[in-house]
Amino acid sequence: MIPHMSNRPDKSKRKELLRRAKRSVQEKALDSLPLPAETMRRLFDMLDEELPAQGCDHSLRLVRAWAAEYDLPTETLVDWCRENHGYCDCEVLANSEEAFLAAMGER
Repeated sequence: MIPHMSNRPDKSKRKELLRRAKRSVQEKALDSLPLPAETMRRLFDMLDEELPAQGCDHSLRLVRAWAAEYDLPTETLVDWCRENHGYCDCEVLANSEEAFLAAMGER
């Protein structure tokens, strides 16, 4: 006699459902980016370079100045940084960049 099988999807079906769910989360994260991906990378590159030289004053001084220099939507960028635990320049580099990399599927 064959043991009773539950109505759970088989392993391959569960893996596919999980893959779709992850892709959906990633797509939402990508859609939430305030700037194109390459522009976001330039922001993090700037912080990599400028933070050691200028230090963090516990504000978003560097982020704001960079966005203004390139006529980018500063407050939209600042809101995204804060939503991703970037309340100052060094936290943007530590936390918001991680959120960006996860959205890009690189983490």
